Amino acid sequence: MRNKPPRADDGENDLTPELQSALDAWEVGQGDTPDPVPHPALAGLRDAFDALPDVRRLHELVDAAMNDTAEPVPVTIPVQPGLLRLLAHVAELDAAAAGRAPAPVSAALAQRVHNDLHMLLHQLATDPTRHPHYAKAWNALCAAEGAPELAVPADPPQSGPQAAERGPF
Repeated sequence: MRNKPPRADDGENDLTPELQSALDAWEVGQGDTPDPVPHPALAGLRDAFDALPDVRRLHELVDAAMNDTAEPVPVTIPVQPGLLRLLAHVAELDAAAAGRAPAPVSAALAQRVHNDLHMLLHQLATDPTRHPHYAKAWNALCAAEGAPELAVPADPPQSGPQAAERGPF
């Protein structure tokens, strides 16, 4: 039984010759869109941005966080009791739906903090300008180099649950 679709480079191909021909035509036609030509100042701005002391420090911290093999450390945080009861309730609902016993509230809270910190790590690793401090530094470089069209918006659009379309409530 096959678990994955065939890959063009593995010697297996379940496509008929007609379908393969159509796929090949699509890949060199509509599916082969050229990358846009980068702005002439972009490479220099990226180099200047990466050379900033704050950005070099960020890269060090991101690299260290991505390669951290140390055991997690316990952290104590204040949380309203009502929020803990709400989290316990949701954890019980999720556990019942999955047919397992609920994890302790501390584990559910730790998982949420872990997920949030990993999202922060991902955002700062892939686009540091998502943080206002680094966006301001990038925009200052863009202004100094006469490339304001490369600046990031001061108020980026919201993403996540707050930006989603409203439901029935």
